[in-house]
Amino acid sequence: MLYPKGMDPRDLLVQEEFDRQAERWFRRELSAQERAMLEQLVQLAQIRPNDRVLDVACGTGLVSFVCAPCAREVVGVDISPGMLAKARALRHAREVRNVHFVLGEAEHLPFKDGEFDVVVCRLAIHHFVQPEREIREMARVLKVGGRLVISDTISSEDEREARLHNALERLRDPSHARMLSPTELTRLVERAGLRVSEAYTQTRDRTYDEWIEVINDPIRTENLKIVMEELARAGVSAGLKLRIENEQLWLTHTVAFVKALKDHS
Repeated sequence: MLYPKGMDPRDLLVQEEFDRQAERWFRRELSAQERAMLEQLVQLAQIRPNDRVLDVACGTGLVSFVCAPCAREVVGVDISPGMLAKARALRHAREVRNVHFVLGEAEHLPFKDGEFDVVVCRLAIHHFVQPEREIREMARVLKVGGRLVISDTISSEDEREARLHNALERLRDPSHARMLSPTELTRLVERAGLRVSEAYTQTRDRTYDEWIEVINDPIRTENLKIVMEELARAGVSAGLKLRIENEQLWLTHTVAFVKALKDHS
């Protein structure tokens, strides 16, 4: 495996984890709720026929392919060669001609200033140690008048709940850095020089097995399930509304949608 020169050790961890998960993401079926959330992201972006769209941390290209019918061109960028290999295989199989995939780091996007009409980023912010860097990069490559749309799972505004929630997420997936609170996320977007025009949240209920399915590590998943079941029995929410229903462990993620506009350079 060849890695970009000078890559930060943390980025290597993210790359290696997602290379390992690539096959499972590739094979995974989306729920009706996930499909609906994807459509919301595209609707928020208001993609026009002549727009160039950048999909940051594109993974296997899920968002890129949903955006493609609306846009002139979609470029997906990701740090994981494994994920990009699956994305390119899908592009070939589906014969999608206006989508291209590029290997690159989100904190150093390999594009010029103002190249894109729309930038989208789904379920990636929580993998960034210093997300202000990546959000500034997204703002940099966006044209004046362009739109940024971020959708990501978020933590509670309560610091203790958020701390426990993020610890559980890191035990599941070491590439997890930190979920932001809704306030933190909108603040970072505004600090990047963008104007937030819309922001809201939705909840997503999941069984433990659904949440853990892409990890494919029995030791990691079995021990974590024991911990989370005991938290649920003790009435500890952990920012996830942990609960046991019909002898099954359930959790609830909160997903933020943020749309921002670039009013000036």
